[in-house]
Amino acid sequence: MDRCDYCKTISGCPICGSTTRSFHHVGVRGTTSRLRVPIIDYHITYDQQPSGVWHYAQPCNHRVRPMAAASIVKYNGGPLWQNGYTWQDIYWGTYYTKPSSAQWMSRLELAVAHLESDQSYSGGLSQYNVGIGKMIAPVTIPQDPPTQLSNDQIGKTLTSWIGAGTVTNLGTSGAYNIFLPPGITTSLSGDISCSTFCDYHDTVNGPSGPFYTVEPYPCAQGCNQCTSDSFDTLTQGLSEEMVELKTDMDPGTGWVIGNEEICDYCDANFVCNRISTGEYVNSWYDKSKNACWIGRQ
Repeated sequence: MDRCDYCKTISGCPICGSTTRSFHHVGVRGTTSRLRVPIIDYHITYDQQPSGVWHYAQPCNHRVRPMAAASIVKYNGGPLWQNGYTWQDIYWGTYYTKPSSAQWMSRLELAVAHLESDQSYSGGLSQYNVGIGKMIAPVTIPQDPPTQLSNDQIGKTLTSWIGAGTVTNLGTSGAYNIFLPPGITTSLSGDISCSTFCDYHDTVNGPSGPFYTVEPYPCAQGCNQCTSDSFDTLTQGLSEEMVELKTDMDPGTGWVIGNEEICDYCDANFVCNRISTGEYVNSWYDKSKNACWIGRQ
């Protein structure tokens, strides 16, 4: 998507002043901070970087923040996840070839399967004309990524893996979860993982894919409002990106609520939730109930 309702009138980048030809849209989960008031022992959570569809002006690639949008759920005509679509997990780096990582990866594979198959959580997305997919065997890439990795590099590398047969060519009928090892940061222009965002989903070539989520190794803070467990941090982020990729495969062209995707809307009034198998997840907007999804708390 080159333009959406909220950037279609922007002709110049407010950061550098250059002419803006188009925008790159990415579905991003921003970081949060928590304040504690000692006297009443009350926690206040606020968004340092609100989650939503983030806009990057082209060709300068500066992030532009459009005006606040309406709060009406809307479908913009883009591709949606259908029954039988496929997930493939990609573990990138020598960290994941070590025996010490095997348990983490096995636990994560099970969590992805649970997230996708849960009849209340993923099944409830049928109201958005979204189906439930399947998983195929994961792939471990035994080469380490650069210490800092841009989204453009990730997209190009994924394309090369598909071309070489390193990962399965899912075409437009699936997506990849890309898990990064500890110590690796990823960037969206000047936005850096764990500093301004937790994770995101994107596409290399708009509605033609390939589609993917990017999950940096769990951030120490700003990405888990429920527990101090790093695995819970990861499942909260992964659940959001999987849901939002399915309902908005080419960011901004699927189901949105103003300038937010359907989990972003609920992030603003965050409530800790778990699916039936116990994994912590982020809620999505249930338009049939005009409320955010509630599971186990």
